Amino acid sequence: MKTQRFEVARLRGIEDRWRASPDSAAIIKEMSWDTYDGWKRAGGYDVVTGSEYDWTGFEIQSLHYYSIHNGAQRHVIFEDISGQLCRLYPPNFTSGTPWKVISKDSGGIPKRHKFESSEIATQSAAFGGRMYFVNGIDEPLVYDGTSLSSAGFFELPTPPAATVVQRGFVNRGMFEIFEPSSKLKEKPHLLMGTSESGQGLGSLSPKGLRGHFKPRTAKIHASTSFFEWQDNEPVEMETYNDAKLCGYQYKVSFVNKRGQESPLSPSSDIVQFECVDGQRRFVSVSIPVGGRNVVARRLYRTADIYDDFGNPITPEKGRNFYFVKEIQDNEATAISDGISDANLGFIVDENDFGFFPRQSKFIAAYKNTLFIAGTSDNLVRYSAEGMPEVFPRDNIFDIGDVDSGKITALYATNNALVIFKERGVYLVKGNAQSGFNAQTLNKDIGCAAVGSIQDVPGTGLVFLSESGVFVLKGALENTGTPTSIVELSTPIKHLVNRIDKSNMNVSVSVLYRAEKEYMLCVPTIGKENNLLLVWHYEVGAWSFRENYPMRCVIETNDSRGHVYFGSNDPTVPGIHVLSNYFYLKNEIGYSAVYSQDSETELVKYESVPIYETSPFAFSSIYSSIQIAYINVYAVAYGDNPLHVNFKINRSDNLTLETNKTREQHNITERLPVYGKATYGEDVWVDHRPVVIRYDVSHMDQPLVSEMSLRFTQDSDTTTDNGRMMIVGYSIDAKVGDQRDMRLLTDVLKVDKR
Repeated sequence: MKTQRFEVARLRGIEDRWRASPDSAAIIKEMSWDTYDGWKRAGGYDVVTGSEYDWTGFEIQSLHYYSIHNGAQRHVIFEDISGQLCRLYPPNFTSGTPWKVISKDSGGIPKRHKFESSEIATQSAAFGGRMYFVNGIDEPLVYDGTSLSSAGFFELPTPPAATVVQRGFVNRGMFEIFEPSSKLKEKPHLLMGTSESGQGLGSLSPKGLRGHFKPRTAKIHASTSFFEWQDNEPVEMETYNDAKLCGYQYKVSFVNKRGQESPLSPSSDIVQFECVDGQRRFVSVSIPVGGRNVVARRLYRTADIYDDFGNPITPEKGRNFYFVKEIQDNEATAISDGISDANLGFIVDENDFGFFPRQSKFIAAYKNTLFIAGTSDNLVRYSAEGMPEVFPRDNIFDIGDVDSGKITALYATNNALVIFKERGVYLVKGNAQSGFNAQTLNKDIGCAAVGSIQDVPGTGLVFLSESGVFVLKGALENTGTPTSIVELSTPIKHLVNRIDKSNMNVSVSVLYRAEKEYMLCVPTIGKENNLLLVWHYEVGAWSFRENYPMRCVIETNDSRGHVYFGSNDPTVPGIHVLSNYFYLKNEIGYSAVYSQDSETELVKYESVPIYETSPFAFSSIYSSIQIAYINVYAVAYGDNPLHVNFKINRSDNLTLETNKTREQHNITERLPVYGKATYGEDVWVDHRPVVIRYDVSHMDQPLVSEMSLRFTQDSDTTTDNGRMMIVGYSIDAKVGDQRDMRLLTDVLKVDKR
């Protein structure tokens, strides 16, 4: 029999097919893709505070990342089981409580809804240097880096009240006063007025009615030198050419410290008077005081609502309200208005205002506009441009139809807002100036979990549906190509089938840029989120990991690029961080981020790397095969042990059960040792490619039709000797007669000897 070498020099991801290519894998577990074109042992995770703080009994509902001033201030915000929003506080990691509760600017700590494990927790979106929080139950909140505030307004201000300004007695002169009431049944008022151009309310239109009083006379008391007015007597009504009945109404709005304005109050009662004696009038307006979040009020007024003949303009025919002034406090209860109709400000459109929808579950910022959805009416609402807490009444999209189900997620990209429903995907494009427009992209495939959506570089917008993991790509990025939805999880159907579909809505994901990974943590039958499906987007391959209790997860998306997650496992409570500094999961006494000197004290989960190749067939090439040698191309990390076993004909049992681990070094070559090598003469590296050769020719083997290899390590590997990287392999085999040659794949190279 002659000997041939079959080489697979590049290893790719999981391929769940019966006839997979030789460079693919049946299992890639607890491994990560390396840019040097190999598979290395994946890192683990540990509680962020190491052994310095005991998180026992401390459940995390949601995690959020917030940064301002170009990353100068970075905040990791989490929501505990009691509904408190807290900030992770690294200065206290070594002593004290490693977090601080965020209080409201109005005082007190808001207690929010406690979510069950099957419920979608609080969602957030950054806008204008602030972060907005919604959960569909509690009032929306906004965080500015210091405190929480109520987002927007939920009640109308009470209507203002207006009266004509009266003038008190200022001298002893005798003057004529005019009764504003045409019936002259009440005592006359002393009205303050002005004849200056551009000031005062009213009109000097030459038509109207007025009443006239005889001049008053003064009676002086000799003993006190005090005088009093004699009663005056009214005369009959007369028609004059310089009087007119005038009337006005007022509205008021509240303004919070972020410049967000509430809807306008109901109208005040009509304040009316007659313009007589050549003077316009002043009006005193009583205005309401708002809550603690209000820092200013804005006053609006109609123009004169009466025509020249004293007939009112009905509201149905339009009573425009104009801006009068802003009262820059929340204390004054009355102001004077003397602005003429000609000098009023802009006309206000009350349709431009609206409450922040309180029961919103989903939120996204797109084109300087805040979009929300998930209310009971299943509509999408969006704010005024640059005003994320003001929702105009007409800014509404009715997306899809009844058959498409409920809205399940919003996600903003640079070029479109993607709206997901249970069965359908829709795009909103445009901007606030030219107008937004909605497009239907798909009516079959929807998103099952808002937490699964990530914009993955080089891949597209990835999300979890009921039937698998899909990617949205194409014209969404303005490439000019049609937007399409393609299944990404076809190679890992056996893993997707493990997902508990009744609870998949709480699946979460994160983009781990440091490792070029999209991580999707999903629940399996009878368990909460624990199975981690990993898409290695640089190479386009899948792997998986187990025992990742991610209830919520974020990436800091800064120079540090940390990935934090809140645990759903009470045995490993608190907030954890992923790290490649160590390879075990949740080591008590070791923190990968803030300390790298502590010793491992307790291992909660073991993390054993496995790379098992897909079975590939020889029977179509040769009449018989006998395996002689297995050559593993690895990157050496000192004397780390490596197991290499193989299966023949899809056997459940590993053939090399008694095979000893091999150390990852080349025994025929003595490498320079760090600290002893001569600079400029010897080349020292901490790792390098090596070939590890396994002789299996002596083993009893059946007729080989299919074969697969497994690379792994011992389960008791510690953090110091747990490194492992596989870059390829080859098989030296004795072969019989050659059949009609059919290439298995382009990556399978046959070296005849």
